[in-house]
Amino acid sequence: MNQSQNESYIKARKRIEDMKKFYRHLRIFIIVNVLLLLIKLNLFNWFKDDYDWLQSPQFNDWMGWNFLGTPVLWGIGLLAHGLYVFTFKSKPWQELKPGFLKRWEERQLERILKEEEEKVSRRD
Repeated sequence: MNQSQNESYIKARKRIEDMKKFYRHLRIFIIVNVLLLLIKLNLFNWFKDDYDWLQSPQFNDWMGWNFLGTPVLWGIGLLAHGLYVFTFKSKPWQELKPGFLKRWEERQLERILKEEEEKVSRRD
């Protein structure tokens, strides 16, 4: 491998790692917000009779804002993360086909290396 190919390979690996981090962030976002929704809908109903403070208007207002604010603010952060990782040229929804992570990494690596080679050839 020559120097430009090595640099392209390193950039491609970095970009793949960024994509994997985004997908991990997305999974955690979905899991946490589903759990919050389940808690909001069911869990407090079980405890309302046992604890008077759960029925207070201040607690309900606070919980309402938290259950609304968490997905909205975190969603804005997730959107920013996604925009950072994926450019508008990329179509990540096409890459969500089932398959093994290793094959996905290899396809991404090949695609990014091809893009880098095209950039280098345009400069020459």
